[in-house]
Amino acid sequence: MKQLFEKYLAGNATAEEREGLLRQLHADEQLGGWLRTDIEFAEGGMPEPIRERILNNVYARTQRPLISRRCWSIAAVMLILIISGAFGWVLFGIQNQKSPITDHQSPIIVATGMGEHSRVSLPDGTALTLNAQTTVRYNLADGKRQVSIDGEVFFEVARDPEHPFVVTANGMTVTCLGTSFDVRNYSDESNISVVLRDGKVRVNARDADLTMEPGSRVLMDRQTFALSKHTVTPSDYTAWLNGEIKYNDQTLEEIAAELSRNYNIDLVITSDELKQERFTGYLGRSSLRNILDVLCLASDMSYHVDNDTMVYIYPRKKR
Repeated sequence: MKQLFEKYLAGNATAEEREGLLRQLHADEQLGGWLRTDIEFAEGGMPEPIRERILNNVYARTQRPLISRRCWSIAAVMLILIISGAFGWVLFGIQNQKSPITDHQSPIIVATGMGEHSRVSLPDGTALTLNAQTTVRYNLADGKRQVSIDGEVFFEVARDPEHPFVVTANGMTVTCLGTSFDVRNYSDESNISVVLRDGKVRVNARDADLTMEPGSRVLMDRQTFALSKHTVTPSDYTAWLNGEIKYNDQTLEEIAAELSRNYNIDLVITSDELKQERFTGYLGRSSLRNILDVLCLASDMSYHVDNDTMVYIYPRKKR
């Protein structure tokens, strides 16, 4: 059954296999009981509030025989694969590029579009990994090592004590000698974020100045330029480097903006209340539809895909 679930999720199941799977999920009480037991006793990776909300949704659906078999497929396939970690990576349009920069005179501009990633090697040995919809401007003149970014970049900075590496992002400046860290600067988000994995960096914004140690995160408020520092697990904020999905107390509105960038599709949330609903959890490697299906199970939302170019998210009707 697990192999068939994985085949279904990857889109490789035949029409007969899909129908057979949905019929069995709909009719087999023992399989449904196994599913619920697996959810209840799964270890790690699923916060307790999310587990309870999903279980409530699954119980409600299994007690109504008129619910469509598609609901069963969503409940069973998504939840079993969350527990087993067997998601397949189906990021639409993603491109992994490796681009060396060799021009030492002119400012360099490197950009990724929606649904694209890019890895860039600079002449000083520094490596940059660009997330979707990101622009990097790099100045190589006069021995300077200075970068400005819009979007999200993970930096692995080559050590050079005589030439500090400087990153600017809309009023925030990050200075370091040799380290690895993530800077997130999307204009539709209220904060600019720096997460430090290794080394030490100094963050400056107007009159504020903070020194970061590994395992810390600094946020700058776009409106006030105020800085705040928090202790975090860096891998929670760099999962995207491995093509993985992880949410850290993010609103549905923030998640929709991120999905739009990564999957090159417009998402419209029709409810202001839904926009503010928050999610925390790890989804591994997954397709857009799988992510939306899991969000539906963990909340009272539904969605509709229009011509593969637009997704409408709306409150689920109460029965």
